[in-house]
Amino acid sequence: MPNNVCCWLPKNHDLEQIRSDLLNSVKSNDCAKCWRAEANGEQSRRLQQNMLADTIYDLSIQNIQIMCERDGYNPTIYQVGTSNLCNGACIMCNGDYSTKWQSLNRKPNYKVIDDVQIHYDTAKFVEFVGGEPILEQRNIEILEQLNPECVISLVTNGSVELNKELLQILAKFKRVIVCLSIDGVGPVFEYHRWPLKWNKLLENLTRFRSLKCDLSVSYTLTNVNLPYKQETIDWLNKQQLPYMLNEVAHPVYFAVTAPISEETIQELDRQDALKGIDRRDYGFNF
Repeated sequence: MPNNVCCWLPKNHDLEQIRSDLLNSVKSNDCAKCWRAEANGEQSRRLQQNMLADTIYDLSIQNIQIMCERDGYNPTIYQVGTSNLCNGACIMCNGDYSTKWQSLNRKPNYKVIDDVQIHYDTAKFVEFVGGEPILEQRNIEILEQLNPECVISLVTNGSVELNKELLQILAKFKRVIVCLSIDGVGPVFEYHRWPLKWNKLLENLTRFRSLKCDLSVSYTLTNVNLPYKQETIDWLNKQQLPYMLNEVAHPVYFAVTAPISEETIQELDRQDALKGIDRRDYGFNF
């Protein structure tokens, strides 16, 4: 689980080819999720990161491109996944990113990355992903080394309160972004991100609102929660929470573009048995 360039990229991507394509206005196949989101009128991760870069550098995206062409690759924006420690077993996830899933599969393998490669003096933006980054002590150690001018982002499932130590460290930074993973309302959320609880998310949302941080949502869409898409978007809009859609492509049986198949049903049956739950109790009828 090394530093990620982008969490939307497929595993076997060619980074240098992607950079070359983007600089030459070629739509790389590896970035298909972003192109599809934009074609559907949604805000893609590409557009979100472009706006972020524009804000951080105080330059237009065109001038940032000129800077990259002139000066070469000099990373100042990072996405960091330091471990797979997580208290959730989301239906689309697995043990590579969740120790909760590992415990269900009885294959414990807590993985932590000690050699996170960040240029601490020049880093302008660091996004912590997981696992569940609020649970991982290694992230505290990284935060302590970052410049207060650096923008911090925490991508969290919303089930964990910020403890006193983390609050004190975050207070030194001029800007903190909290991105909540919310894939549905009420029982849809609880099934999609079992064993997390909706009421606990709402409690923590209130706490996050009381902090001086920017709140946003990462909305992961599968074929399982797809029927509740409009209901979820209506709720996010009512809460005035800006969101970005992350459409699942793999595994294929949960892909948002795929129908509920026999393979989908078999996988849900397997997960329900491991978790000791029944999806029909959450309102799903397949």
